[in-house]
Amino acid sequence: MTAVSIAAQQHPLNALHVLGAAMSSFEVPQNVVVIGGGIVGSSIAWHLSQSNTTNTTIVAAKVGGVATPNSFAWVNAGSTDAKFYYDFRRRSMNRWRQIEQEVSGLSEYINWGGSLNWEIANETERTEYGEKLTSWGYGVVTVNKSEIASTYVPEFKEDFLPNWALRYTEEGQMEAHIVAEKFVETAQARGAGLVEANVTSFLKENGRIAGVVLENGDTIRADHNVTLPLTPKAGLLANTVPLDEEVISTIAYTNDLHIRQTVDGRIRFGSDYSGADPGNDPQAVADDLFSKLQAAFKGGDKFQYDYYTIGYRPTPEDGFPILGETGVDGLTVAVMHSGVSNGALVGELISKQVLTGQKDPALADFLLSRFSNTTATPTSNNSNPTSAPQPTASEFTGGAARISAAATALCAAAVVLFVL
Repeated sequence: MTAVSIAAQQHPLNALHVLGAAMSSFEVPQNVVVIGGGIVGSSIAWHLSQSNTTNTTIVAAKVGGVATPNSFAWVNAGSTDAKFYYDFRRRSMNRWRQIEQEVSGLSEYINWGGSLNWEIANETERTEYGEKLTSWGYGVVTVNKSEIASTYVPEFKEDFLPNWALRYTEEGQMEAHIVAEKFVETAQARGAGLVEANVTSFLKENGRIAGVVLENGDTIRADHNVTLPLTPKAGLLANTVPLDEEVISTIAYTNDLHIRQTVDGRIRFGSDYSGADPGNDPQAVADDLFSKLQAAFKGGDKFQYDYYTIGYRPTPEDGFPILGETGVDGLTVAVMHSGVSNGALVGELISKQVLTGQKDPALADFLLSRFSNTTATPTSNNSNPTSAPQPTASEFTGGAARISAAATALCAAAVVLFVL
């Protein structure tokens, strides 16, 4: 087993999803530390906490995560045209429905109201995309303008509506940071520990990463290291002041705006569910989006702008998750952009691998080793304290990862588990 030389209680690394468990000669781990309190880390921790033989400790600077609260929080499988990834996301959607019944109070924060989609402006291409998803078994129906206006979003102005849209009937939305908090709360009730702490840098010795340095100066030493082929993407989402009434019960994925209403009544919107490019003047971007939002609704003049967020979402270079072994003994990685959609299944499969050594066949498509012959060169750091900094260049040799960046550069990347 790979060992960490100081107590698990000292561990922190905000939203980094990295997991440690020796797989070469498997033993059931006695202690596992999950570093990260966002939707993916909390899901893994919650799944791990169901074990009667392994102690789980959750370490997070912020329960609920850093990227997670700034997410549009759409649960879907229809936003990919890669069949293997569609299958994975569809399994995760199904797992979310199961978890909703297993965690008390979770159903208040998950809404399976489906979505309306007309982001694809070309109607022929939109038709073809809907047909592809239908052939894969996704719930897709075509709805015309009058149906949208009468049944789904009566508050939209007529001139905002398309001639027709695709309705994805099975999709959902959630208040992801609250779901993450519920996961942690339930895991704690099962005996999991929680340590709220932060990491400032990596500990480097003899040209290698030997651990991490905490904000209080303490160090955590570890024999395993990981670097991730990430290109973090900044995404701006804006929010209205909460409304007293529900004006939209589904997700609208239009060619100008992506819109949903949160549990507390806010309308959350952006030019893309991943968030708009904030550019050099994010307030101007938010103001422009708000003007478009007001123009889309009949009663848009009653909306009051509140605030915008900029989230830095951990995005692997090819857009697909990185899951599973790293080539470094004792280390498993879980990093992705679509943590809300994927989090349920990732929590189930990664926890199973950590606890039993069993690898689900679906993970084979998402291994880190696919980057073994590449060099990643992400963009520069961003100083926004509410957002994750971005990593520097990373190198991969023979599937084994070597870190060449500061610890904070990976703080939004994933969840990290160390087996003690």
